[in-house]
Amino acid sequence: MIDLKGMISIQLLKKEAFCGSDGEMRYRLYKEEVEEETKLAAAYWFTPYCWQVTPKEDKIVQYFEFNTEGICQAIEWLNGISEERKQDEQEKDSNN
Repeated sequence: MIDLKGMISIQLLKKEAFCGSDGEMRYRLYKEEVEEETKLAAAYWFTPYCWQVTPKEDKIVQYFEFNTEGICQAIEWLNGISEERKQDEQEKDSNN
């Protein structure tokens, strides 16, 4: 589970991206201009490689409001993806 309380803020994301991982899932939170509006982009991918070398088509990006609530929503979204993936892996293991 991703828990970034006290580790990330809008002030940080104004200056640089934040990257992390949860199991096999890699993720990145960053500021992006979308249609002349500042958004919080949350991306995830399931390769062992970093953001720079992972092909664009392997990354899934979702946009949120660029504020504290947007950070909470992005983390909740990422946690949902991570939990779903872990459940799928457990089901695969139990079927084998």
